[in-house]
Amino acid sequence: MKIESVTAHAFGPLHDRTLPLAPGLTVVSGVNESAKSSWHAAIRAALCGEPSSRHRPWHGESWRVAATVSLESGEVVVVDRDLNDDAAPDVARRIGLDRMSFAATACVDQAQLLSVLDAADGLQTHLRRAAATAGTDGTVEQALQRLTAPVDALRDARNRLREAETDLSVARRDHERYLELSTQARSAAAARARLAVQSHAALVGSLASRAARLAELQERFGGKPPSGMAAQEELTQKVNRALASWRAAPTPRVLTGPSASTLEGELEALPEFPVGETALDEELRVVASAYETASAVAAAHNERRPMPVTSAEPSVLRGLATRLDPMSGSRLTTASIEVDTARQFQDEAAANAARVQVEADVAAARVREIAMPNPFLRNTLLALSCLTSLVGVLLFLVDQQMAAIGVLVAALIAGVGGALARGNAPQREAAVSFAAERAAAAHQARSLLFVADRKLAEAEGQRAVALEAVRVHDEAVAGCSALGVPPDRETLWRLANRPAWEASHLDLVCDVARTEKAVRVELAARGKVDNTMSVPDLLIDYETDCKVRARQALMAAQRPLLAQALEDRRLAEATVAEARMAHNRALFLLRNAVTAIGGSGERPEDLLRSIAEWQRGWDRMLREAEEERNAWAELQSLLADATSDDLEAQLSAAQTRHAALLEDALRYAACDPVDPSLAASCESLAATLAELARAMPSVPDAEEAVQEAAAEVATVMAEAEANDLASRYLTAAREKVHSTIAPALEETLRSWLPAVTDGRYVDAAVDPSSLTVRVCAASEAWHQASRLSLGTAEQVYLLLRVALAQHLATETCPLLLDDVTVQADDARTRAVLDLLLRLSEDRQIVLFAQESSVVEWAKERLGERDVLHQLTPVAA
Repeated sequence: MKIESVTAHAFGPLHDRTLPLAPGLTVVSGVNESAKSSWHAAIRAALCGEPSSRHRPWHGESWRVAATVSLESGEVVVVDRDLNDDAAPDVARRIGLDRMSFAATACVDQAQLLSVLDAADGLQTHLRRAAATAGTDGTVEQALQRLTAPVDALRDARNRLREAETDLSVARRDHERYLELSTQARSAAAARARLAVQSHAALVGSLASRAARLAELQERFGGKPPSGMAAQEELTQKVNRALASWRAAPTPRVLTGPSASTLEGELEALPEFPVGETALDEELRVVASAYETASAVAAAHNERRPMPVTSAEPSVLRGLATRLDPMSGSRLTTASIEVDTARQFQDEAAANAARVQVEADVAAARVREIAMPNPFLRNTLLALSCLTSLVGVLLFLVDQQMAAIGVLVAALIAGVGGALARGNAPQREAAVSFAAERAAAAHQARSLLFVADRKLAEAEGQRAVALEAVRVHDEAVAGCSALGVPPDRETLWRLANRPAWEASHLDLVCDVARTEKAVRVELAARGKVDNTMSVPDLLIDYETDCKVRARQALMAAQRPLLAQALEDRRLAEATVAEARMAHNRALFLLRNAVTAIGGSGERPEDLLRSIAEWQRGWDRMLREAEEERNAWAELQSLLADATSDDLEAQLSAAQTRHAALLEDALRYAACDPVDPSLAASCESLAATLAELARAMPSVPDAEEAVQEAAAEVATVMAEAEANDLASRYLTAAREKVHSTIAPALEETLRSWLPAVTDGRYVDAAVDPSSLTVRVCAASEAWHQASRLSLGTAEQVYLLLRVALAQHLATETCPLLLDDVTVQADDARTRAVLDLLLRLSEDRQIVLFAQESSVVEWAKERLGERDVLHQLTPVAA
């Protein structure tokens, strides 16, 4: 695999830059902050994704890289990876690796050569794949795959057991449902039978009452109709017709609002529907909004134009901005105040220490002036006093009073002398205590003086720092004055970034011109073209036209409503005319009826009053005649339905049917009282019960299926346990085979190591489990590579990474190396570079370096398949 080129659309400090790579050795050189590590990370991110967050773009939210890769099969893969939402595949898998193993072997970050030790565990998956590719454990893998079949069978058996248990649960639930529905169906049948008895009893009673009423009416009339009052009935009918016509006649209402002729005039005055748009089109609104936004952004950006114009270099302006410190004067004032405060505190502490020390010295001199008491003399006098007192007592006892008195007087004198011998002791003790107190106070005062001296020194140091800041600020202000620029940090930074501002402003002006052209194109498409007018004026003019057309369209839209209003008005006027005619006709009939009954009157109220007075006089006679007519009509109705014999026959049949229904209801006499509403669901419950009986599964069959599935699970579990034991033995054998990768790595290291270490180390050994490397010196002494010098250890593990990449990849894997010679001396640097140049004959290598010796070597040794890129520092 070879990487043709990498494009950093937005990656760290890189923006829309492309780095072409040679098929052999590509050396990328540059000083610090020339984005070497960013290019290295961008190549890895383009191939595998998952970059570090420290490589997010310096500006903007987009984070995207792309690469063009050619494989040995001739296929060209183009990767465009959006790192904010990465859905592109891992290209390293196309050569048998993945992003983890590619980073651990073929991609070496700056100063991270020894990280292969930490990544050893992550490479175990690919080490096992490499061993399997060598053909050493292919049959083991096949056996392990075959041994997984019982596991699948166990899963299937357990699934069948769960299905059988589910079927059993369903069968039991359906059986319980069947019993429950059977109870409900019997209750519904009982309710229906009882309800049928009740309803048929009502029918029998109805037939009996009809037969009795028919016999009563036949006996009452004897087959002859009532005579009635024919003339009165005719007059009554005339009055009733007049009253009914008057009551049914509508009252003519008074119409309000414009008349039909007025509405016709308004309809003729409405304008026609305008031609053209009545509102801003959405596309025009979008481009107009874009133009307004671009204009506003450009105007706002123009307000931030760096002023005043100066010819000073940006670095000079940045330096002045860095040295400006407007707060330095206030800090100097504060520091001076703190120095004065500290000096005053130090003076007070010194005076207090001197005063307390004098007091301590005076107290010590006072202690020295007071003589020390003689305890021996005091004790001797007191003992003599006691002894002589005892002798005096004895003399009294032997009747020698004179001698006894003399001895007792001597004892008293000795006691008084012993007591007086301690006269200055309390005074001396008090003086010693006061002297100790003053000495402690003097020590505390000296400590306080030390603290005051330290605070004074710190305050003077802060004032010196503030003085230096004021001096630097004044120099910066003088420099600003010399350049003719204001001494303001923000202004200086804007002036220093003036080229960037001008470039941004040019882009904004281009955006304004582009959006203005788009707006004019949209307006031209709508027939609004006037190059003498500005775009905002054109938009206002076009919007005014749209409003005029919208108003005309709104007025034209009133035509259907006004036409409907005209039609409704015409209908209302016709309805009022019909109501007025019906009212006049009813009034005419009412007057004729009043004339017929001998009344008089002109107004409707007088006419209705006359009819009411007439009706009250004939009311009783009319009620009697009405009752006779109703009874005769009822008799005719009964005879029209059936004769008396027919009713007797129907009654006898109904009574027989009632007896049969009572007998049917007696079958459900044992049922408890049920809700009569259940009778309506009797047939549906019976159908549901029959359907459930046809589809209900067998509970014994389901229980038998559960037993068979459980026996199958037990059998497969026993087989799975045997297969698990065999799998453990086969896995242990396969892991043993994986150690064969170590000789392959050792052979590769053994061929490269002498050239890189200038013949100092001639052999190597690799621990396959941890990838720990030991090297053998020419003196046949073995050493841990990680315990050698940092440069030697990095060179050894660089070779190990290259060997791993060569062994693991299914095709030639490119190497991405960042500052791999930074810890090597000149001789070993050239040796490593020569080895990389030889390796680049059959693989692509991209080397990032900052040493000038690497650039000199590249200019001297690189061939046609190689290239040297010298980067320049990126803009801050």
